[in-house]
Amino acid sequence: MIVLMLANLALSALLAGLMLAFQEQLLDYQLAHLDLPAGTDLAAARETLRSSAWSRVLPVALVALAYLWVIHGLREGQRKAYRQVVYVSVVVLLVSGLTLLQPFPWWIRAVNVAKALVVVALLFLTSRPQVRSWFAATSRRAVVDGFSS
Repeated sequence: MIVLMLANLALSALLAGLMLAFQEQLLDYQLAHLDLPAGTDLAAARETLRSSAWSRVLPVALVALAYLWVIHGLREGQRKAYRQVVYVSVVVLLVSGLTLLQPFPWWIRAVNVAKALVVVALLFLTSRPQVRSWFAATSRRAVVDGFSS
């Protein structure tokens, strides 16, 4: 699970980095594919799109911190961390799907499809009975004893 989480995080960081590196091309693409009414101030629309592009970097940084916290919990066998993996995976899957409906170039869609595939694999893995049993609602001592043997 940890490897898949880190793969998803790496894809998110890659996407954020590409979006910043190719920000002007991305803004051109989005402006060309938006259905703007006649007389719309293109400079204002461009600045609005620019601010939304920058807002993608902060969530990646916050998710990175959250993932590190969850990974720590997974290594300690915390059921809470297991549930957080499932919740975050569902949210990432939904967000990746929603971005496919937005006017983005093919390379953004490709990275989002890759992220969705990683998250589907993660959800499949977390649904396995063996994995669920590692994080069963037991006392902390039983979990530690189970890992030590």
